[in-house]
Amino acid sequence: MWTLQNLDRDDFLANYWQKKPLLIRQALPGFESVISPEELAGLAMEPGVHSRLVIEKDAEQPWQLSYGPFDEERFTSLPPSHYSLLVSECEKWIPELRELLDQFTFIPRWRIDDLMISYAPDQGSVGPHIDEYDVFLIQAQGRREWMIESGARECPELIEGLDLAILREFDPDQRWVLEPGDLLYLPPKIPHHGVALGDGCMNYSVGFRAPSVGDVMDSFLLEAGDRGLTDRRYGDPDLLTPRDPAEIIEQDLQGFRMLVAQLLNDSKPLWPDIIGKLVSDATLSEDIPGIELTDLEQAAGFDWQAHPDSRFAFHESDGRLTLYANGKAFALPANLAHRKLISRLCNQHRFDFADLLPGLSADWDACLLELINQRALIPLDEETDDG
Repeated sequence: MWTLQNLDRDDFLANYWQKKPLLIRQALPGFESVISPEELAGLAMEPGVHSRLVIEKDAEQPWQLSYGPFDEERFTSLPPSHYSLLVSECEKWIPELRELLDQFTFIPRWRIDDLMISYAPDQGSVGPHIDEYDVFLIQAQGRREWMIESGARECPELIEGLDLAILREFDPDQRWVLEPGDLLYLPPKIPHHGVALGDGCMNYSVGFRAPSVGDVMDSFLLEAGDRGLTDRRYGDPDLLTPRDPAEIIEQDLQGFRMLVAQLLNDSKPLWPDIIGKLVSDATLSEDIPGIELTDLEQAAGFDWQAHPDSRFAFHESDGRLTLYANGKAFALPANLAHRKLISRLCNQHRFDFADLLPGLSADWDACLLELINQRALIPLDEETDDG
């Protein structure tokens, strides 16, 4: 349906990814939005859909932010210009968009976060800002002017008193007008500002996950705690005297540093699970049902799909192959058959039952049954899959 063009992937990764912006004219020639502005508004009215409205003018004060789900009256009361509607995770609700995300898998799939669609009438924007993650901005309909500062900003000053993180100062040194099919890549922390030129402007934004140090440490401590590695306590067998009994001295600090250093050293084998569970972590919407099986023979009557919220990744080392699904680990013997099957599971969206190779091994059958019972895989709903 889509084919990303005019992009040398090796050159992009070597010279642009996380380094500097890149504009690609007609990266997706003939691009047409799979959803109309009216349908996007309808999606923003549904419970469970993450949507936002940003109104720059004609509100109580500039730059008003509100969250969905919205009702019809909210949309009929909008001003004629200077606002934006943004709907996140659209690939969960519009299956065709999963194929668009597949065009960006020259970046590891576990790095891809979601696809957001925005609509804006003339002069609609969300203000000059920075993102903490990489983003590909696809012009889907209408025209939008993008303005950027070429250099990254680490600690920008923001306008105070707003619910939006809008830059206090913005001094662009590059600007382009994008037409449908054009694509703009921006690394993290690049100040940018997009403004709709005329009505009917729609943009698709492919965003990437960038776990913080805090996220990584939370996962690290959770995994280390589950293995009992955080139970070790501080000790000080070589106390120095004389000393003020209330003072914390350098020797004490060194003891605490060594306690943490020992924890890091002891946890080296845990890092595949620490990261695998972190990057695959997902909460599955209860609005999308699965089924519970007692054996795989019951699964033969269905075609299957990944739950729209599911995230998969895998790791192989030291004769161990581990599938990570929605924050859980499934260990399998490392062999070529298991690796090919897990790769298929991680990279496809729907499956005939035969595609899942029941009977490949007892280990795989147990894994597959658990994936179904935990709703990582659900029966294919043809109506939903057709959008």
